[in-house]
Amino acid sequence: MRLHGCKKGALEGLPLYLIILVVVAAVATAAILGWMKTIQKAELGSIKVTDVNGKTIDTIKSGTTKTIRVYAYDTNGKPLSGAVVKIVGPNVDEMGKTGSSGYMQRKIKPVLPENERHGQIEITVSYTGKVYNELHYTIVVNG
Repeated sequence: MRLHGCKKGALEGLPLYLIILVVVAAVATAAILGWMKTIQKAELGSIKVTDVNGKTIDTIKSGTTKTIRVYAYDTNGKPLSGAVVKIVGPNVDEMGKTGSSGYMQRKIKPVLPENERHGQIEITVSYTGKVYNELHYTIVVNG
């Protein structure tokens, strides 16, 4: 078979190829954007501090051992896994992350110095989703 140098039909299929290329690129872009929406991280919305029975903890007596749970929730109210929790106060220095149930549990025993009648435990919960966010909670320690 012999090929002839016919210039008349040289670009005959180009517009069809161009249309197919544009359609494939649009479908691929839509698929990638859809996939990216499914992997967006949640945002830290709220926190809650309770005992193991679910009762909110506002105060603790100095020298008392207490098991606390620090819950982290996203902006839709769902438990948030992987939030960093720091608990700092008199004789208390704990750090960890919330688990798959959205909480971290620690046993603490705050002890005030002899010359102090009141103190506080600062709880900080932080999480990086689209942006870094940090929420705080304070427990009063009474002597």
